[in-house]
Amino acid sequence: MRRDLSPLRWRSEDGTYTVVFARRTVLKMIKMTAFHSPNEVGTSLVGSYSKDGFRAEVLGLAPLSEDSSSGRTRFIRGVKGLKEFYERLTRQFRGRRHYVGEWHSHPGSSPERSPTDRRTHQEIAIDHDANCPEVILAVLGGDSAKPTLEVCVHSKKRGIVRLVSMS
Repeated sequence: MRRDLSPLRWRSEDGTYTVVFARRTVLKMIKMTAFHSPNEVGTSLVGSYSKDGFRAEVLGLAPLSEDSSSGRTRFIRGVKGLKEFYERLTRQFRGRRHYVGEWHSHPGSSPERSPTDRRTHQEIAIDHDANCPEVILAVLGGDSAKPTLEVCVHSKKRGIVRLVSMS
């Protein structure tokens, strides 16, 4: 039996933002979560934006940095090797794929964003050096048998915008 590989979609209630995840990317997130469980895990998201910035496609994951640290209820993404990864990605895809946000897991728990998640990602959105004014945050909760993904956008101009699954 062939697996469904159609993309997964989230949209803001007002229709302004749309985030589309390649299904294979979500499957990788689920595998990483199961492998690292009961600890949290995550990486940055790789993708592209529409010209107006209101539609994003999440097409892959950056590698897990070896200097990342985690526990049952915390995850701090490291940075070792990411600069080189994104430089290679930029060359390979001629600037059409780049950093679009972050994801991490809440194994065996709700995918609801914590106050730390909200604060950290809003800081990324307003950080001029990050150059990502519309940061996607995805949190994968539940367990590997029944995972739940929550997606939102942290916008420099609009604050936190929760998205609803359309899939």
